[in-house]
Amino acid sequence: MFSDTERKLREDICQVAKMMYAREFIGGPAGNISARLDDNRFLLTPSKPFKQLLSPEQLIIIDSTGKKLGPHTDANRDLTPTSEVPMHLAAYHNRPDVGAVLHGHLSYCVAMTAAGKTIRPHVLTEGMLFLGDIGVADYATPTTQELGDNVAKIVVDHDCVILPYHGVIVASTDLWAALAKMEVLEQVAQINCLVNQMGGEKPMPRDDIAGMLALREKMGMNMSSDANLLED
Repeated sequence: MFSDTERKLREDICQVAKMMYAREFIGGPAGNISARLDDNRFLLTPSKPFKQLLSPEQLIIIDSTGKKLGPHTDANRDLTPTSEVPMHLAAYHNRPDVGAVLHGHLSYCVAMTAAGKTIRPHVLTEGMLFLGDIGVADYATPTTQELGDNVAKIVVDHDCVILPYHGVIVASTDLWAALAKMEVLEQVAQINCLVNQMGGEKPMPRDDIAGMLALREKMGMNMSSDANLLED
């Protein structure tokens, strides 16, 4: 029923879901994952089922408007797409380079936003290298088009977008690159929490930050928002 490429993508989404659950990035039926099949079709997790227990046949295809497409399987026929479709489409519509989007409720990231703290990638060299500037979307009720619109404004020049009191959305070239960024993002948030408990960050010299951004550019990962890391 599936091409070899689609079958592999379905299996990878299910594997990523298991890894996100093991890392406590998702819990219960929360969180969602999507990947680009082609210019106008996207494969994503359904609403409600525990993501770590999904089978490849349960994943759903939608078009660029969010409409569920066939062919349907016995396993997904009665399932509906994740309610966070607007966030996922916001990334794909604004970033032709994006091949996958992950959404999770990362504890340290959420804790930082609930405390009114900024998550600074400066505390970890790998944070600056792999994440660049971390975007923050204006708050909106989960599942709404308003939230999708708020994400769209930020994801255009950020791979990682913080959703205050909610979680994060990470966009990248493929599922594994997105998962890698998500893992680094939560580690950066955890280090920020520890640094704040120790009295605050001792800022890295500006020239050293510029050196990290030069390395990021050399590795082809730079974005226009990188300049924000030099502002404070």
